[in-house]
Amino acid sequence: MADESHLSLRNAQAPGSLAASRYRVTFTAKQPLDLPSYLGSTLRGAFGHAFRAIACPAVHGDCPVPTQCPYHLIFETSPPPGSEALRTHEEIPRPFVIAPAVQHQYQTGEPHRQQFRPGDEVSFELVLIGRAQEFFPYFVVALREVDQIGRGRRAVELQRIEALPSSPPLFDMGEGEGGGAPAVSDQPRLVGDASDPIPPRDQGEVRRGLSGPPKFALSGEARVVYDASDNLVRGAADSITLEECATLPLPQGPLTIDFLTQTRLKHEGRFIQHPDFQVVFRRLLGRLSSLARFHCGAPLDVDFRGLIDQAASIRLVQDDTKWTRWQRYSSRQDRRMEWEGIIGRASYEGDFAPFWKFLKFGELVHVGHSATFGLGKYRIGVTESSHHQRKPEGRSGAI
Repeated sequence: MADESHLSLRNAQAPGSLAASRYRVTFTAKQPLDLPSYLGSTLRGAFGHAFRAIACPAVHGDCPVPTQCPYHLIFETSPPPGSEALRTHEEIPRPFVIAPAVQHQYQTGEPHRQQFRPGDEVSFELVLIGRAQEFFPYFVVALREVDQIGRGRRAVELQRIEALPSSPPLFDMGEGEGGGAPAVSDQPRLVGDASDPIPPRDQGEVRRGLSGPPKFALSGEARVVYDASDNLVRGAADSITLEECATLPLPQGPLTIDFLTQTRLKHEGRFIQHPDFQVVFRRLLGRLSSLARFHCGAPLDVDFRGLIDQAASIRLVQDDTKWTRWQRYSSRQDRRMEWEGIIGRASYEGDFAPFWKFLKFGELVHVGHSATFGLGKYRIGVTESSHHQRKPEGRSGAI
């Protein structure tokens, strides 16, 4: 497989900066497929097996060079000697996110399956974080080897990979094309045990018997960096850093957060049913801190306690989220698992300047447990009275 850019990053970020890049990966179904409506864990499992097969010298058993093995660096990152936080690789977040493209009605709690015909396209967004961006060629090769999704062999085949615009949307104006999910009941509601984590409508699409890249309702244009027709890698996606997110205009007035897939935020030993801003921000800051420390070469240089204390000033003024349960099968643990979390929209008031860059970067990398396979996806929105934009006020103290 040739590579016209020597398989290097297009944008070399400063050492230690928290950075991420976005791709759209598209497979073609080679046979009829009957799959769960939410493919996050399915895709994550198939990709993990393929990545280990192509990147680790020990497909089974202990790796002889874990500190140099791409698979272990990406999937089983070990804490450095003497580390007091996150003592095991299970606690360390993976430096990528797989956000699958699924058609699903937002309000429904009924279980669904997806049916694919030969020739249908199955796509998902892939976010690479920190050092994982350097391993993009390994991701390409591993994705080429992913063929067992569902029960059949050679069920899918990699068609293309597109680099998506590095900058996320500035903010969401609500309904309409590319808009946020509609509000739901103002009280937590328990839906069926087999319900899905309800991905957003605009997260992607199943394309029936179609070929060629879809159009994206985002700023900038998608760029094909791998196409199966010539089997070439043409560069990589641009990065966006946490500090670049600080320059994005901050809208005036109240903000909304749409929790687009099931979001699992644990506080004091329990998963929360109401998204108080301080808890949401605490979990987001913790995830960003771990990603920076273990995958970007340096810890975040922020006043954690000061920011968390400031977050208490942001008021939750309307809670249109609901409580959901979701069952999934874990092939690694060979058992069914039941997960709980929130989904829907919450509205907040206060001074968002100290938190703005973290919230915007979090749109790329998600928040909460199991973000690796697409849970905890959210989008920031504004109310109709908050269309005016302003620049964040400097670094806002501790930032």
